[in-house]
Amino acid sequence: MFPRSTEYAIRALTFLAAQTPGKLSGAREIAQAEHIPMPYLWKILQKLADRKLVRSFRGLRGGYKLAKPPERITVDRVVREMGQGNILKRCLFGFQNCGRGNPCPLHPVCGEIREKIGIALRTTTLAQLSHAGGGSAVS
Repeated sequence: MFPRSTEYAIRALTFLAAQTPGKLSGAREIAQAEHIPMPYLWKILQKLADRKLVRSFRGLRGGYKLAKPPERITVDRVVREMGQGNILKRCLFGFQNCGRGNPCPLHPVCGEIREKIGIALRTTTLAQLSHAGGGSAVS
């Protein structure tokens, strides 16, 4: 459902949400735990830091931690900050002109499903994700 960069961002943030408050986690630790390629993770962490979702600390004991409590960061916020906009408005078939006036074959049945997914993204927090999986965030 999400582009790989957004999936990795959610997984990295969920990993950080599962840590003891205040603990700094290194990029290598996150990459190994979540099976994310290091070069890709560094770019994602930089973007998340720019968007004020994580704080980074340099030095020997540096690392990353969430910029806000995990209860205050929703999955929807992560998706938007990763530049995905409203993914629920996209046609499942990828048709550019899909809409009420020019619906694709699945358009009529997707409205309710999209609404439920939207609610789930807006109401699910990183804290909830970190408690749901018991370790690795999202598969």
